[in-house]
Amino acid sequence: MPIMTVRLTRQESARVARLAKKKRVTRSAVVREGLAALEEAEDRRSAFDVWSSAVGVVRGGPRDLGTNPKHLKGYGR
Repeated sequence: MPIMTVRLTRQESARVARLAKKKRVTRSAVVREGLAALEEAEDRRSAFDVWSSAVGVVRGGPRDLGTNPKHLKGYGR
């Protein structure tokens, strides 16, 4: 397994040590779990996150397109 050196403040190092002691695992295991949690959190993007680059690109048109019954007449037939 490759070895990596990480520079932490004393407070960060103490937090890692506290978590390791609380969970009864090594400090390395705490760091690995943290990386896995970050990666998983990035994978759980919302629909807005996925489409955010396209939101608001259409100019013009009615602002109430999705709510005004006048615009929804015949939709879905």
